[in-house]
Amino acid sequence: IVMLEKYLEQEKSIDAPVYLFHGSPKKLEKVIPQQSYDCEENQINIAKAVFLFPSFLKATPYAFKDTIKSNSKDLKFYFNIPNGNTFPLMYMENVNIDENMVGYVYVFKKDDSMVKDDEEGSYQYKCYRELMPIDVVEVCYKDYDKYYEVSNKKLKR
Repeated sequence: IVMLEKYLEQEKSIDAPVYLFHGSPKKLEKVIPQQSYDCEENQINIAKAVFLFPSFLKATPYAFKDTIKSNSKDLKFYFNIPNGNTFPLMYMENVNIDENMVGYVYVFKKDDSMVKDDEEGSYQYKCYRELMPIDVVEVCYKDYDKYYEVSNKKLKR
């Protein structure tokens, strides 16, 4: 809990981060660059990289997104996760949500291999090499759902 508070405290100095965060539904030993896709073809979101944010909260949608998509595969769902430091952190439509699902936020000490996007207002960083986390925080959806907006909410219990 002490480290989580330290990570959340960084929200106040998001422009000069000490740590960068990566969310994933998978428990991993190391984080390897993966090819990403963007349904709206936004080139800034397409790369073979590890995507990172200077905000712990901003990484949480990525801890849950793939699980929600998998749980909603029979629906015409929609997701939007903006790169800026804005709320809601994730907007979803027509999704099945298990409020007890867990994901992971990987913590890295920021270094020169982690490059910030040039796009104005973006807080997204990319790293093109594999990374070893200094910490892994397990997160539960219901602890962070107040930061997301859901339309057509269907809860699985």
